[in-house]
Amino acid sequence: MRNGFVLFATVLALLLTALLPAAAAAGGAARTHDGLFLRLSGGAGTANSSIEIEAMGAKIELSGSAVDMNFAIGGMVAPNLAVHGTLWGWSMEEPDLEITIPGYGSESGRVSGTAMMTAIGAGVTYYFMPVNMYASGSVGIGTLEFTEDNESKTDSGPALDLTVGKEWWVGNSWGLGLAGGFSYHSLPEKDVDENWSGTSFALRFSATFN
Repeated sequence: MRNGFVLFATVLALLLTALLPAAAAAGGAARTHDGLFLRLSGGAGTANSSIEIEAMGAKIELSGSAVDMNFAIGGMVAPNLAVHGTLWGWSMEEPDLEITIPGYGSESGRVSGTAMMTAIGAGVTYYFMPVNMYASGSVGIGTLEFTEDNESKTDSGPALDLTVGKEWWVGNSWGLGLAGGFSYHSLPEKDVDENWSGTSFALRFSATFN
């Protein structure tokens, strides 16, 4: 899955590079959102995930900088309103680790490996015209995966993504922009009753075909 994040970032960078020269030539005519909706966005931010294991009285928390991605595909169902399937997530390389045990205090360090949250679900995006700003939300199911010497993965659980962004038209069908993203997850750990839960915040570059 880590290779998937790298591939996604590479494709987005190449797409933005190809489209940027067209921005200077794009006219100022009014444009509308209709038909196929395709949005590729990616960037960086911070993420965290923690679990409290009641039987041990311990809390384990992972946090750090993260690579963030979001992919949406669907169609316009009403003026300025798109319904879409969404794939989103983040990846932390060697995240910070803190373990807290009541009566013993806390220990912190770095994890050798990667923590990665990926989710898939359904969402909506609404554009506020003519400024071409949008609000987007998706709900679905996700998993949290750890890649170390012994790889592990949580069971599936609920995940949420919220995005607010602004785009500038590049030609008749493409828009380039910036967006702020927030995500939340609550994912069951295998063989225990507790969940890994946490949030992420990211600044994304976006390219939308519509």
